[in-house]
Amino acid sequence: MRQPVPNYRRCARKTIWAAHANLRRKSMIDIVCGGQAGDEGKGKISAYLSYKGNYDYCVRVGGPNAGHTVVKDGKSYTLKNIPSGFLNPKTKLVLGAGAYTKTEWLLEEVKLTGTRDRLIIDPYAVLISDEQTAAEKNASHFMQHIGSVGTGLGQAVRDRIERRDIKFAKDEPLLKDFIQDVPELLNGCLDKGGEILLEGTQGIKLSLLHGEYPFVTSRDTTASTFLGEAGLGPKSVRDVYVVFKPYITRVGPGPLERELTDEKQLEVYHTKGHEVGSVSKRLRRIGAFESRSAARAIMINNCTKIAITHIDMFPGNDRVKKYEDFSSEAKTFLDNLKALCARTYPHPEIALISTGPDMEDTLVL
Repeated sequence: MRQPVPNYRRCARKTIWAAHANLRRKSMIDIVCGGQAGDEGKGKISAYLSYKGNYDYCVRVGGPNAGHTVVKDGKSYTLKNIPSGFLNPKTKLVLGAGAYTKTEWLLEEVKLTGTRDRLIIDPYAVLISDEQTAAEKNASHFMQHIGSVGTGLGQAVRDRIERRDIKFAKDEPLLKDFIQDVPELLNGCLDKGGEILLEGTQGIKLSLLHGEYPFVTSRDTTASTFLGEAGLGPKSVRDVYVVFKPYITRVGPGPLERELTDEKQLEVYHTKGHEVGSVSKRLRRIGAFESRSAARAIMINNCTKIAITHIDMFPGNDRVKKYEDFSSEAKTFLDNLKALCARTYPHPEIALISTGPDMEDTLVL
């Protein structure tokens, strides 16, 4: 009996599609989110991941009202918009359509970081005008009731929602060399098996949707929204890092559990902990770690990995290199957090612990 002749064209086509599907499975996005009221150290964690990793692109969304600080070899960089992954020379830097900036601030940071040849901006990123900044600073509702830092972001978001005449990055001649279709670029990277780090902004307690309204920012601050603002979807996400400190800080008004009032204790946080607003320059308020809001941050962000910063604020934990060398106070905090993760979906693991100010003062578990 004659055996059927194999359809080599069909077999080849199946092989190609299988290889293509396998390549797509290897593509991935990692997201860094704030688990508290901002200022958790997302910039440091994003910088560390990018510096040690192999990301093709580091993407940032959000506005200049929340600065990210990166320290490398004793040199400090405070960045309003440039992604914290700039220290890896192989990583290209992207501002998505959900980003807001001011042209002069952005170009200053480009010069500071030497990243002119690596910066890419979505044409529909918004440029905050001087008029918007002035309008926000003159609005007592923004400055006093909410505690805005007065960059003009809130007014710019409002104007965008109301379909006002706003200025996009594509309309600025000084930025023409940076403009590219970001969703097409990033999704094309994923289609080829590339890797992307998405750097979120602020923290879940400040989310317009899930935060402690009305003491919130002008937008949502969770992983799902960060994806949408960058022009990405959820299917290629590998890990979502949520960043916590062993305590909570706020620059403006809003609830804090067991807020510190002792001036000597506060001075330690404001000096050793550098708990001063990187944009506002205001001294941050200090409150105790809130397990309930931490569990909410894990759940809503679909957190898979946790990063802890400022563990060195527990005495005796400066630049610790091994978990076994942490103080009993630090271990108790970490054990309690592990127990919280065990009972909170999707049950993340503690992956990174920052033990000092420098980017490389980071312990990988």
